[in-house]
Amino acid sequence: MANKKNTTKRKAVSADEQAQNREWRQMFHAAGLRLTKQRLAIYRELETNKNHPDVDTIFRAVRPSIPKISLFTVYRTMNMMEEAGLAWRITTWKSHARYGTSKERQIAHFLCEKCGRIDNVELDGLSTLRRSAENTLGTISGMDLIFRGTGKCCAPRARSRN
Repeated sequence: MANKKNTTKRKAVSADEQAQNREWRQMFHAAGLRLTKQRLAIYRELETNKNHPDVDTIFRAVRPSIPKISLFTVYRTMNMMEEAGLAWRITTWKSHARYGTSKERQIAHFLCEKCGRIDNVELDGLSTLRRSAENTLGTISGMDLIFRGTGKCCAPRARSRN
């Protein structure tokens, strides 16, 4: 009887996951890609991790659910999703690549050059800037606006050293 309760609970939770998976499957198919178990796990981690993870972080997060996944598979999948427009790469200082979903590509980011933290920045005039650039230059498929400096996360430490 305990198994039935667990199964029922799992089905209720999985109904939301199934709806999300259908949406992502359509998104992948629209980009000309199949949504495999590995790609689903990688994209789910990318979508839910708002810290703009690097490939190693994604690999460590998905490995418990897919033990046979390789680091190479994660690298290959991230490159494929980037080419398809489902993910974007931000290269931080020291050429370290971090990733976000394509949904985040339409907003600005702030990179703390001390610790590497990347925060989303909501700007009111961003859509106006984009329209202006499109009117002047042509069709824009995406934009990368990155502010760099010492973030509030590291500013107290920087002041205390001076």
